[in-house]
Amino acid sequence: MNDNRIEQLLNLAGGQENIRLVQHDDVNTTTVTLRNRKGLNLSLPVVSNLDADIRITGDQCYITLEDECSQLYHTLQAMGVGKAEGDALPETRRTRKKSWLYFISDVFRPLMPAILGAAVLKIVLAIITLFNVYSSTDSSSLLDSQTFLIFKSIGDSVYYLLPILVAISTAYRLKSNVYVAAAIGGLMFYPQMTALLSGEEDVHFMGLPIVSQTLFFSASIWVILAICAASYLERVVERISPRAFKGILAPLLTFLILVPLVLMILGPIGTWIDQQLPDVVDSLLNDAPTVGIMLLGAVYSLMMIAGLHYWLLPVMINELMVNGFSLIIPVMLVAFVAQAGASLATGLRSNQLEFRKLAFWATGTALLGTPEPAMYAVNMRKRDSFYSALLGGAAGGLYFGLLSVKAVALGGSGSLLDFPLFMEAGSLNLLHVCVGLIISFCVSGVFTYWMIGKERKHA
Repeated sequence: MNDNRIEQLLNLAGGQENIRLVQHDDVNTTTVTLRNRKGLNLSLPVVSNLDADIRITGDQCYITLEDECSQLYHTLQAMGVGKAEGDALPETRRTRKKSWLYFISDVFRPLMPAILGAAVLKIVLAIITLFNVYSSTDSSSLLDSQTFLIFKSIGDSVYYLLPILVAISTAYRLKSNVYVAAAIGGLMFYPQMTALLSGEEDVHFMGLPIVSQTLFFSASIWVILAICAASYLERVVERISPRAFKGILAPLLTFLILVPLVLMILGPIGTWIDQQLPDVVDSLLNDAPTVGIMLLGAVYSLMMIAGLHYWLLPVMINELMVNGFSLIIPVMLVAFVAQAGASLATGLRSNQLEFRKLAFWATGTALLGTPEPAMYAVNMRKRDSFYSALLGGAAGGLYFGLLSVKAVALGGSGSLLDFPLFMEAGSLNLLHVCVGLIISFCVSGVFTYWMIGKERKHA
């Protein structure tokens, strides 16, 4: 957060002690309510630099500033400025109810420094690997060296621990026990649990089948929903607990009731998906390949949120073994590029320097195979951006389906560095890949830019 902006705001408000209430509303602004409107210092030249909206209603004075990433709000809260008291801010403009996409974005926002740092490291290592593969000299010892493996582990560690990080961030936002949340988030890659679910034998919990796919259980959406339920259970139990059991009974019941309940709900769901999803995808690709690829391009981002994309890997391997090529691998690339286009347009439409910087970095990482920053921290904050990204994925998928764009090898991560996977002798496959990606990027970007501008005109 820019300390100069905080200082200018406090000077304008007449000091920290003159701020009665700080609120962050649904249209990405933070509003400061003053105790005494006479303390407002309008003689300061910082009013124009702050781009603040000052409203005086009777004895009440409100200062509103753009704050898309809530950084100003959280900084003031951390300073102890304007703790909630008195009446709520009267409604002065039309607001929208926050969507579930916005909530997920808020959960991921504090995690972005770690995710972006790890993403950049992974991209650098991927570039080194690419140059190493196509180098004229034999430098395989570099990729097999312990130093390279340690750096690779550093880049992967954030994503390995992501369920715990998401659980902690969700609990912090809901003001529930972060340590209980971290324990729930880490359950699915606890070694014994992983070994149990990854074994050859069928796994049952209280008579219900559990699919042998640990990554499905650790998908972000299920972790967030589990922590939301744990937060609700914690509040109910703490309210009715005897004083002697305060702080003990809620975690006990969470582990004893909620965690098994999550397994009992997600287990059969995962088992049903395990049985149905590959057959549905195979049927679409065989009977209506163009429609199937278009639909996959549209919903691949949603599948990532729910952990359903893990079931596509066996289908990809089967395609390569039977046909010698895969129609699904290009879908991953086109979906990531669509997220990048929407992220870039969202950043261009933003007036916040910090959010713009995040959006531009997220655009780069999405193009290079790491779409999480663009999808979670940028596009989900605005429904128009996220839905435009899905539309861009569908447009690119439609082109890929019509031209039968294929990948001839497995091993890519949805990155522009994966172009060698699409090289096919005697065909224009690589050219069609480039055209489809441009279509996806432009469709998502243009629609995002237009929809955000249209929304602001009606705000």
